[in-house]
Amino acid sequence: MLARGIHVVLRSDTHEIRRLADAIEYLADSLQLPQPMIFKLNLALDELITNVIAYGYAEQKDGVIDIEMRRHDDRVVVKLIDSAAAFDPLSVTEPDTAAALEDRKIGGLGIHFVRTLIDEVDYRRDDDRNVITLTLLLPPEPVSANGAHP
Repeated sequence: MLARGIHVVLRSDTHEIRRLADAIEYLADSLQLPQPMIFKLNLALDELITNVIAYGYAEQKDGVIDIEMRRHDDRVVVKLIDSAAAFDPLSVTEPDTAAALEDRKIGGLGIHFVRTLIDEVDYRRDDDRNVITLTLLLPPEPVSANGAHP
């Protein structure tokens, strides 16, 4: 394996999201992450980072977002750290996905996707910074008939 983790610093510019997708691909290749996990990471991080750039740094074009991704034994942990305006994405009310489209409130669906796709999502405000931690559990390794891992 090439890496146990990576650290990427993005500017508060939506063009930077492509760099993050490249970093996720690098991490996924080097750690042999399954394709469904890569999809979940890309979708969740795209949503969260777009929100930080569009809303948290709306008036501040020189903001940065630190992203740390690490693989632990049975999980991948991703931290997003920014100095944007305080915002707890977990405080957003769950959208009523059963309601008719014309009756639904605008917003909140992206955060709903993050909550649905990611095994654990945590938010805290630390030293005037937002810290969002995403944890994805790795699927168990298949065990052969003789009890050995392939």
